[in-house]
Amino acid sequence: MAWFLYLIGAAWVAIGSCMILYTLQTRNTAKTFFDKTHPTVLAIIPVISALLFFMAASSSTHPWIIRLFGVIGLLKGVAVFLNPNGCNEKFKQWYMEALSDQSHRFIGIITVILGTATISWVAS
Repeated sequence: MAWFLYLIGAAWVAIGSCMILYTLQTRNTAKTFFDKTHPTVLAIIPVISALLFFMAASSSTHPWIIRLFGVIGLLKGVAVFLNPNGCNEKFKQWYMEALSDQSHRFIGIITVILGTATISWVAS
């Protein structure tokens, strides 16, 4: 399952880099994705990722953090599926409209760091 850690790490580095360098375009792409994708699909993606993180934890030198990523993904998937008090729309509104460019870039920096760390934690 090391392939999954490499894949998700590379994806996080790529997405984070785009968030830093192409803030407006990345925000517009994310808005289009969230508007056109059914909420059930948006809930299934983090749940499947969580299960893959749980299975890939043994391929890591720091399995506890990989399992933590899995727990966070599982909780996110359940929260998106249940959508208490319309939280999905409120979060989407905040993320797409109210979040400043500097905050968006900061999230990109965190994403690049997590992606790089995930790649470096793969056990050889």
